[in-house]
Amino acid sequence: MEIIKFKTKLKSNVIKLENSENLIGKEVEITIKEIVHETKPKRKWSTLGSLNLGGKLDDKNIRDLAYE
Repeated sequence: MEIIKFKTKLKSNVIKLENSENLIGKEVEITIKEIVHETKPKRKWSTLGSLNLGGKLDDKNIRDLAYE
């Protein structure tokens, strides 16, 4: 992560902040800092799952339970 700081005199309203017009003509210090967002690695599946219900759904019509 890199941080850059510099001092300058504001000559115009180039910074989009509340009340930034109060800073025009004054010496200001501007800090730029990179914000790193950590993301979880995407999971890679190598197999499909299966389940043995022991014949419990043999007499059920699963399509009746599904949304069509």
